[in-house]
Amino acid sequence: MAARFKSPDLTSALLPIMVTERGVLAMLVTAQLLATLLAFAPMSIGSAWERLGLISLFIHLVSTISLAAVYGLKSQLEKLNSNLEILTIIAIFQANTLILSLASQYYISDQIDWTIAGQHCLLGLGMQLFFIYLMSIYAERVETIKALSKVELDALYARIRPHFLNNSLNTIAELTHVDPQAAEQATLNLARLSQAAMRTQQLTTLVDEINLSKQYLAIEAWRFGDKFEVVWHIDSCNLASQVPVLSIQPLLENAVNYGIEPSGNKSQIEVSIFDTDEQIVIKITNPINNFNRSSHSGQGIALSNIKARVELHFGKSASLRTSIQQDQFVSELCIPFGVKA
Repeated sequence: MAARFKSPDLTSALLPIMVTERGVLAMLVTAQLLATLLAFAPMSIGSAWERLGLISLFIHLVSTISLAAVYGLKSQLEKLNSNLEILTIIAIFQANTLILSLASQYYISDQIDWTIAGQHCLLGLGMQLFFIYLMSIYAERVETIKALSKVELDALYARIRPHFLNNSLNTIAELTHVDPQAAEQATLNLARLSQAAMRTQQLTTLVDEINLSKQYLAIEAWRFGDKFEVVWHIDSCNLASQVPVLSIQPLLENAVNYGIEPSGNKSQIEVSIFDTDEQIVIKITNPINNFNRSSHSGQGIALSNIKARVELHFGKSASLRTSIQQDQFVSELCIPFGVKA
């Protein structure tokens, strides 16, 4: 049974999957299945349960040692082309099968039968090909999930872009009548925002996302004048960590729309960025009042959009929480800082 790949990318994804917990489990299950079939095969001599114990011990030793060797040589194997990588992995398993077969024969009977060793290698080859086939199916499933996630991410980005583009274009249209120079600068800021939003890579550094958010706020400053101010507290040592593009800006836009625009008084948005043990926390606080409190209870499309995107990128290690604390609406975005751009 040979493993066939629908895409050349699947072979490059095979090795990393083999040395994960799921790969080890698949190897153990495959090995035990083979041991059980051999132990209870018709016309076998002796106790089936004794055979099962001995065969299981032999096959699991081969599997464990071979998989450990593959893990130890992972960096070297990754440098090979896909076909040579698979052939090398099979060769490692076959070499260990042969060595352990000869060693076990010599230990038990003080003699070596190359025919038995050949049979062991042949059975081992079947198990190895079956294991690689299972891993290729799983690798294909992983690639499919990644492709679907990318489609979903693209759809989420497509939903969020028109939202700030509309508001920004309205601001620029108003500025052209009262301050053409400011309108030109706002247009340049909007161009930078649009360029960032349409990048194919959907992760950026935290420092770049902060700068992008400040360009958005510059456009809103022309819209509201001195009606609001933004106070930044940046205490993170992980500004090179990756965050999704347009992760902070929509939170600020939400704060402007629900905290600044409905208010008749000068208001303040507070942005705090700091580190915890394993995460970067981005906390945005803005005022709310009685007549817009009900709007916040629904959280809005922007908040659910960000939550969906960070979970697609980082899984359950990222989160977005919102709360109302003493007439302040608080958004708290937590992102792991283990990945550097």
